Amino acid sequence: MTTTPRRARRPRIVVSLFDHPAYSGGGPVVVRRIINRLSRDYEVVLVTTDRCGIDLPAGVKVIALPVGWAGPRLGQLLYHPLLRLAALVVRHDLWIESFTPPFSSSLLPMVTRRPVVGLAQSLSARGMARKYRLPVLVPIERFALRRYHHVIVLNPRDRDLVRACSPAATVRLIPNAIEMPGAPPARPGTGSFCLFLGRVEVTGKGLDLLVDAYRRAGACALPLIVAGAGTRADELRLARLIRPLAGRVRHVGYVRGARKSDLLNDAAFLVMPSREEAFGLVALEAMAHGKPVVHFDLPELTWIPAECGVKVAPFDVGGLVRAVEELSCDTARRTRLGRNARAYAERHNAAATDDAYATLVAEVLTGRTVGT
Repeated sequence: MTTTPRRARRPRIVVSLFDHPAYSGGGPVVVRRIINRLSRDYEVVLVTTDRCGIDLPAGVKVIALPVGWAGPRLGQLLYHPLLRLAALVVRHDLWIESFTPPFSSSLLPMVTRRPVVGLAQSLSARGMARKYRLPVLVPIERFALRRYHHVIVLNPRDRDLVRACSPAATVRLIPNAIEMPGAPPARPGTGSFCLFLGRVEVTGKGLDLLVDAYRRAGACALPLIVAGAGTRADELRLARLIRPLAGRVRHVGYVRGARKSDLLNDAAFLVMPSREEAFGLVALEAMAHGKPVVHFDLPELTWIPAECGVKVAPFDVGGLVRAVEELSCDTARRTRLGRNARAYAERHNAAATDDAYATLVAEVLTGRTVGT
């Protein structure tokens, strides 16, 4: 009598993400790409709070932590201890933890003996400390980062910060990437309005600075469309800011799918006035549509080439006014910058980025990682 050999169990990878509709942004996009790639080789489980439109491959299990009722801010505070509890009871061979405000880490390496890879989509302590006047968040984040042996970062600035906190850690820089949207635009940089696309977080995303710039800008500046959603408080604050500029500035709410693509196709350029960013995935999305990007010259945004947009001195509203006015009036310049932006986005290879995650996971599981 012959027996059929038992099929070897595939390693189980858990990916965790705090996902709330009010904080919709690049995080779910990145996590979906990671899961799509890893599910080819591993059993994958997503631990989250709200799927928020994440389409997952067949066979991926979802565990939803019950914090959605608490709203985005209290939900984040509850999420951290619940995630530590999940790490104790959910079987895993490796855990990828997407960092979450207010102090980034949930300290998972302290509750599991299995390897944990920290995904620093946002090192949030500095911004949260300024916003809520709680400087203690910064040393808490530094303490937490020292617990991690493996961290993925999106930009060189965060790589240096993590290395300073944890010199022995493997810190892997894996920039974000996107799938390219069809054929190149016939006339890059053309369009009838300026577009802000992203989470409506008035202070962090610099929407107050952008509205101030439009308050000062002349009639030559193209009208502004703000697309995105946020907390009720931030959306009400935005409504108050733009009310005196009705006709020039319009908030259209959260967009996705075809509506989002239409906005990107019809915009003349993207403006991203953020006070802080980890990568700025929306900038790459706009560039893929052949649109130049106006942005503050933050250390985290040095990946955006000068020939693909306009860099403005950080938080200089006068400089932002000049950039918007000049780009609005110069179609030829927008076309040149837009063509460069599309070419750069095409070189940002999504498949290579996805494989970089798979390579790191394989190295961690076999214990062969080296610092980079």
